[in-house]
Amino acid sequence: MKRLGIVVIAFFIFGLLWYYRTHPLVSKVRLRGATITVEVAATEAQKQKGLGGRAQLPQESGMLFPYDHKEQYNFWMRGMQFPLDFIWIDDKTVADLTRNVQPPRGNVIPIVTPAVAVDTILEVNAGTIDRLGVQIGDTVEFLDR
Repeated sequence: MKRLGIVVIAFFIFGLLWYYRTHPLVSKVRLRGATITVEVAATEAQKQKGLGGRAQLPQESGMLFPYDHKEQYNFWMRGMQFPLDFIWIDDKTVADLTRNVQPPRGNVIPIVTPAVAVDTILEVNAGTIDRLGVQIGDTVEFLDR
């Protein structure tokens, strides 16, 4: 009976791990009155891959990179096929903005870094910052985090 309990618990844990590997965490962010549906890059592997390898990103969508400490994180465009805007967030406040970062051309992989230390990064389609009128100092609301 004890072995059966261990097997059931192990099966549950592996099932849970499989689910989270195949179903990314999804949340919502409100910024300047717009609600953006985001995939949360929670693991180091998800953060390294980011949006690389995808052909596109739906409008009003993005990827959120939360960290447990503030730093001037470097982000690369490895494997990207479309341009991005980066919204650098420090404690629920827009701290810096990087617009229209282009995907790699040849062997040159763009790397972007905020001007200040941040704890969260939001990647969205290029043009989103200007379309929404996002500015440094804007408040970011995390709806499902």
